[in-house]
Formats: sequence, structure tokens, C-alpha cells
Amino acid sequence: MSTEKEYWTQRYQDKLTGWDTGAPTIPLKTYFDQLANKQVRILIPGAGNAYEAEYLFKQGFTNVTILDISPIPLEQFKNRNPSFPEEHLIEKDFFKHKGSYDIIIEQTFFCSLVPQKMNRVKYATKMSSLLAPEGKLVGLWFDFPLTEDLEKRPFGGTQEEYIGYLNLYFRIHTFERAYNSIPERADKELFGIFIKKHTKPKQANNPLHGKTLKAILEELIAKHGWEYMDDQVRINCFALNPTLNSSLKFLRKTPWAREKVEQLYLRSFSKS
Repeated sequence: MSTEKEYWTQRYQDKLTGWDTGAPTIPLKTYFDQLANKQVRILIPGAGNAYEAEYLFKQGFTNVTILDISPIPLEQFKNRNPSFPEEHLIEKDFFKHKGSYDIIIEQTFFCSLVPQKMNRVKYATKMSSLLAPEGKLVGLWFDFPLTEDLEKRPFGGTQEEYIGYLNLYFRIHTFERAYNSIPERADKELFGIFIKKHTKPKQANNPLHGKTLKAILEELIAKHGWEYMDDQVRINCFALNPTLNSSLKFLRKTPWAREKVEQLYLRSFSKS
């Protein structure tokens, strides 16, 4: 099985880039045109040929970063925009990237990920972690049914599904059918602006104080059972032959998943 980097590099080599519009999409261009602060920190992950970044750069935005797992679209972008700062061209897996941004632009990136629960939960948590307080996730999500063909990328989805993954970390400013899509995508795109939620500091009487991860899991299992926990915290160790030991092993090395389990514990026991 090829890695994600190999997969996408091969797609570019074979010119199988049907999602490529050849220009910034109109809904995003319209959004960019109302931004007044040209020093705002913007990240475009899974950027591909990054026409949105090219447009922003030519409009004088000085702090735009583009990220892609394949070197080919980054090289093509650099050839078109030789004066674009090298340090803002990043070849890396999005989930390993670190930084802090005011705006992250979504342009078919979510829909490029294999539509497994784990991937989509990771997407939401990573987007939140990369955004500064009150930062915005802005972009376009495909609005058509998800197929079972895991090679048919980009994938679709529904407004309800997207909200289900994002609402834990973001509040919705707007999320509706795009009215100004290009003809090829008419009635197939949702335009959204999601604002990162404020994280309240932990209180001194936090129920987690003095609790080991093992104790937290044991109490959750006793109260809810594995099926409910899988529904609330979408990770494979809760869904596939779950055991206490396998869950502990995964959670101890996966901070974002452990945080979700702790949040479930707080919701379950803070009022009891």
C-alpha cells in the first residue's frame, strides 16, 4: 500500500487532478476581498497548486503559508511565483505541522482524506490546535453523497456530518450552500466560516485531579460501556475488539485522543 505522499505525488504525475480549478474559487476570492489586515497569518493545507495563495500574495498579503504532502504542486507554485518566500512553502504531512495561524483556508482538503472516523476527528482537532484564539477555519466542503469507493478522491459528505466533527472545537459563523460556485461545482459546495471556541481554564476542583488514566477509563466503561464510548470518542481502540489495556496503550501516546476521553469523563461525572 502506498503512503499518502506517494499516492498524491502519483496523482500529480499522472495529471489526475480533476479537482484543480486553475484559478482561485469564487467563494474564497470573495472572502479574501473583504479582508483588511494583510499581515494576517493564513495557512492553506493540502494546498495543491494553491491558486488561492497565489491570489492572496499578489494582493499584498505577506504572511501566507502553503502546505502539501507532495513536492510537485509546491514546485509548480514556486515556478509561477518565484518571489514567494521559500520558508512559507512547506512539504509536510498536515498532521505533523506545527504553528499558529489566524485563518486556515479549507479547499477540498477535508474531502481528500480517507473518510474514516479517525481521520475526520483528527482533522477537527488539528485544525483547532493550529488556530490562535478566535482563529477562523474558512472554506469550501463538497456537498454530495459519500461513496464506498475509497479510491474515488476527493470524497463527499453532508452539512450535518461536517458539523458533527467540527462543533466540539468551533462555533459556526456561517455554513450554507455556496451561491457563487463555479459552474462545474454549482449546488455541490458548502461555504463555511468556523470560529475557534474559547477553552475555559481548568478549575481547582477539576474532577480529573488525582485521577489516573486507568481509573478514568474504568469508570467510563462501568458507566457507559464501549459502544457509547465509541459513539462519543471516535477512535479505533473503542470500536474494534476494545480492551482496557489496548485503550490505555493508545491513549497514553495520543494526546488529542486522551483529551477527548477526559472531556467525556468531565461531562459524565462533573455533576454527579
